[in-house]
Amino acid sequence: MHTTNQTINTQSIHSAPRFVISENVARIDTVNIGGVTIRRDAEGRYSLNDLHKSAVESKKATDSQRPGNFLKSESVAAFIGALETATKIAVCVKLPGRAGGTFADELIAIRYAAWIEPAFEVDVYRTFQSVKRSAADSIREGVDRAMSRERARLEAPALTDAITHGRIAAGKEVKHYHFSNEFDLINRIALGMPSKAYRAAHCIGPAEAIRDHLTPCEIRCIEHLQRVNASLIDIGTPYEARKEQLSKVYMLRHSRALLSEIKRLEF
Repeated sequence: MHTTNQTINTQSIHSAPRFVISENVARIDTVNIGGVTIRRDAEGRYSLNDLHKSAVESKKATDSQRPGNFLKSESVAAFIGALETATKIAVCVKLPGRAGGTFADELIAIRYAAWIEPAFEVDVYRTFQSVKRSAADSIREGVDRAMSRERARLEAPALTDAITHGRIAAGKEVKHYHFSNEFDLINRIALGMPSKAYRAAHCIGPAEAIRDHLTPCEIRCIEHLQRVNASLIDIGTPYEARKEQLSKVYMLRHSRALLSEIKRLEF
């Protein structure tokens, strides 16, 4: 059996080295079933002890249905062996200490829930599926955020170029505040305040990029408004007219999405 930074405990419940003592007791995630927190270890395995506690508190299990009795089953032992052969990882481990216990792969945890009671298996299965969906959503959101940030970063030079060319074409001098004014125009529309106020409101340091603290919808909005503003500057649209047009674009294309995102994040 393949393990990482673990030593085999040959005196465990089974004679085969399926259960290992691990010094890694850190838990990277938790889920909640029936009001009981189900811990996960550093490899994402679920605490069977916590599952038993949840089942007992919901009156779906008895004291005799502890993980130890479940793991004595020959069919369960065979299932664990087959799973470890297929995955080449330790799928059921015993962690020492008060914060330890028996932690097992999702498939074993679901099988344990089914062994306790079919209704409890349904609860556990649905919760695990919800965890997977949330994890997938987080990954997609992270990728979306990174891509949006990159697009917004790439649009910024286009806007600065438009500002520079527009002022030079009009025979006007280019000052540093011309750029900050244009970016704050967009920040006021998209974020409701200029960058300085946004930094203060969200405790963002002067060396940090504001876009690193924005939601994906906010970043997409800023990216789009930067692109539109650059085009309006290129055709010589005055500041107040651009402000009005950008506000219309915001209301038509982004306000509803941003409101929905805020509600989702809050609730």
